[in-house]
Amino acid sequence: MDKLYITHYYFPGTDPWKNIMLLPEKEAFRKAEELSKAHPDTTCFGRFADFVNYYPARKKADAFVRDEFIRLGGDPKLMHPYSFALMECEYLREWFNSSDKLVFDLDEIPDDQVSFTLGDSCALIVQGKEPVVLTKRLLLERIEACDGSVDAFLKASLDRCAYVEVQLWDRI
Repeated sequence: MDKLYITHYYFPGTDPWKNIMLLPEKEAFRKAEELSKAHPDTTCFGRFADFVNYYPARKKADAFVRDEFIRLGGDPKLMHPYSFALMECEYLREWFNSSDKLVFDLDEIPDDQVSFTLGDSCALIVQGKEPVVLTKRLLLERIEACDGSVDAFLKASLDRCAYVEVQLWDRI
């Protein structure tokens, strides 16, 4: 099987371990306004300009994925995960307009602290679709069914989605 890793892209000069959803709601709204004003022409901060709509959608998506992950045997430490992509994702690299990223070998991440969705969980929720949530074991089984090829798995699984979203439920 191909070696698997996860990638978190982030805007230059920001802390990749900061997650606006882990802040108290009022503070999250204040921070979103600050970031959207400081970076009005930056794609990745555009979601914060519409935080009144983004916040409840993200909250709903995180709760759905978390609940499903728990049902599948996960034991998330956080209420809201850190978001990564499986392998590399040109779409996200361009979205953050940066080559700044964190990369971790999937073998280093405890099985009960990582889940996967086929596509962006928040975008799927906004579209009225339930994300398909996978544990590490389920992901590996699906990749094995594609002759151990991550590329074949991605082609067979993603349809019109740009990437496999990875939810990291604890800081590494």
